[in-house]
Amino acid sequence: MLRELTEPFVRVTPAEASALLRESYGLEPLALELLETERDDSFHVTASSGEFVLKIAHPLDDPALVAMQTAAMEHAAAKGIVVQRIVRTLDGQTEAVHDGRIARVITWLDSGLLLHASPDRAQVATIGAVLGRLAAALADFDHPGAHRTFAWDLQAFPALRGLPHPEVTDAVFDTFDALDLTALPHQVVHNDFHPGNVLVDADDPRYVVGVLDFGDAVYGPRILDLGLSLAYLVPETGSPDDAIAPFVAGYESANPLLQAERDALRTLIAARLVQRIVLPPLLSGDAVDRALIARMTRTLQNLLTED
Repeated sequence: MLRELTEPFVRVTPAEASALLRESYGLEPLALELLETERDDSFHVTASSGEFVLKIAHPLDDPALVAMQTAAMEHAAAKGIVVQRIVRTLDGQTEAVHDGRIARVITWLDSGLLLHASPDRAQVATIGAVLGRLAAALADFDHPGAHRTFAWDLQAFPALRGLPHPEVTDAVFDTFDALDLTALPHQVVHNDFHPGNVLVDADDPRYVVGVLDFGDAVYGPRILDLGLSLAYLVPETGSPDDAIAPFVAGYESANPLLQAERDALRTLIAARLVQRIVLPPLLSGDAVDRALIARMTRTLQNLLTED
């Protein structure tokens, strides 16, 4: 699983990206901005006809996985979720190919990331409701490419126990092992609904104006979506329950949970925090953000103390 995240590959140059856009999409790029991504080559494209994102998949990515991501995004859009849309190639395809790698162009949604916003409790509830609607929209979607696992999949969490981890995380592994995830409702979930993938606009009555990045979509327990999202709300100090309650209430207003799912939430939140402690040093090496790791550790300690 780690090899999938860390395998090096030759980066696409701006000149190559521009040629691909011209030849496969008929787009003349006026500007290209390389976007920071973990596993692919992505560019913000400004063209005379609008703004787009060019995504060129990792060489190891299974074509079925990329096809699933596209299909999930289109399925969510058809159910009224505001997501990016696929731009077809000149010959009407959803994908192009660059040096054996799958390339897609999707629309650019121009708004601010939740990461840079300070939502009030009502707005947090709205964000939760959008995740609930997204999960409900994907409830009748399935695709062979979604039946997989990877390092950021909470279903694979027990495998991280063998990696270097601080002692505070041991209790989380023990608690997670006691969970019976197989007994919970399963479906394809977005699996990456965090502040860097949610667009908001305080002047828009919807508040949430876009959901980005279906790259981590996976088939698994429905509650995974909510658990990992809540991990980004838990404070370093103060009551975790007070911080997450509006989001949970918003989610359940659109997609009610079973009691067994509610009972699993705390452990899933903790497991996501452990992922954010254990995986970055392995993925980033010397460039790891140690301040972030320290913050995640304090957040986990606060969650476990409150439990």
